[in-house]
Amino acid sequence: MIMNILYRLNARLFLSAFVAMGLLFALEKSVEASPGTEVFQRFTQHISAQIVKDKQAFAEADTCTGWFYKKMGKKPPPAAAVEKIHYVPISEPDVTADCAKRYPNGLQAAREAFGYTQQRLSFSLTFFQMALVSDGDDDHAYSTQEMQDVLDAFDRTYRSGQSVDQYVSQLIGLFDRNQPEVQFPALMGSMQTLMNKGYRFTKADQTTLNRELE
Repeated sequence: MIMNILYRLNARLFLSAFVAMGLLFALEKSVEASPGTEVFQRFTQHISAQIVKDKQAFAEADTCTGWFYKKMGKKPPPAAAVEKIHYVPISEPDVTADCAKRYPNGLQAAREAFGYTQQRLSFSLTFFQMALVSDGDDDHAYSTQEMQDVLDAFDRTYRSGQSVDQYVSQLIGLFDRNQPEVQFPALMGSMQTLMNKGYRFTKADQTTLNRELE
């Protein structure tokens, strides 16, 4: 009788321990995540936020360049095309802008800022384009394969079973490492790697990109 009671008690303890281990395992697995909608959205939103800053900086440099030319009684030269994407703000130079204080060295400094900010804006827009291209089926989410491919295009290693934050950090790191120095060669090489695997810039991608240009 006592042996039966002890047997049933041990069985219950074993079962409870087994269930607890299962719950712990499930909890650990819940920390992990597969790439998906949140990863894609947070990655593109990060680039989009930089595009807003780049557009503002470019518009200010453009306005002041025009202001200095007007002050000198000259017409500014036509804007040169920039690699892949060229953004031109629809605005006239504002003579009330505090351009003299912003660029104490005058026209030359404003022109240098214009070229630099234009390049940075073009880079951010092109990187945004790459982020859209790497979403091969245009579902606004990264599958495991798409995540692997975009990381591989930048010579980075994909690790399965990471959290959403870790996946996002990996992707944002690709942008943040290349954006300050406007690394177009690395970006275009990565884009070509994706194209070689069958990824394409679609009409849906163009529609999304157009919203960033507004």
